[in-house]
Amino acid sequence: REAVVSTQSTGTAYAAATGASVVAPSVPCMIIAPICPHSLAFRPIMVPINCVLKCRLNPDARGDALVSFDGRHAQDFTKSHAIEIGMSDFPLPCIDKNGSMQDWFNGLQNCLMWNVRKTQKPMTVPKK
Repeated sequence: REAVVSTQSTGTAYAAATGASVVAPSVPCMIIAPICPHSLAFRPIMVPINCVLKCRLNPDARGDALVSFDGRHAQDFTKSHAIEIGMSDFPLPCIDKNGSMQDWFNGLQNCLMWNVRKTQKPMTVPKK
């Protein structure tokens, strides 16, 4: 099974592509979202940002897996491997022009075309 693990600000597009919620950057969380789940039991979830996720293959898995970070350089992932995912001790500060929430909402509005209505042509009745 495949999943996307992202933060509220860096991987929202990846998580949203799987059907997870879009999360405001001011919400301190990580998003775990399955890619093409085979059952309704595996749903996107948000966990507190201070959690450390430890990922391993099931010992009963039929084979090895691949892991990639930011969609690049797939690497072998075997039953003897484990990955810990958590918040960095050195978060990246960001500068925004209008305040983080305003910039975020403006970006969503532009990308998702919220409240945009295209001008429609008037209806015409065909002549007989």
